[in-house]
Amino acid sequence: MVIKSAPAAHVVLLTLGFVLTVPVPALAYVDPGTGSYLFQLAAAGLLAGMFTLRRYWEVLKATFRRGSGSPNHTSSE
Repeated sequence: MVIKSAPAAHVVLLTLGFVLTVPVPALAYVDPGTGSYLFQLAAAGLLAGMFTLRRYWEVLKATFRRGSGSPNHTSSE
């Protein structure tokens, strides 16, 4: 069963999309220190994300690894 949306909903969505995408002049000043700090935050976030993915990948590999060398291997002895 296909439900057709009302034409008014399309008008509202198009108007909202237009309003959100129209550029508005920003009457603000961003000093170079702020730009440098934002760059530093972005770089730190990227490196932290890479480290986290690498760590989870190692844990995932260790989980599926066979043999006694696996850190998650428990023996019944």
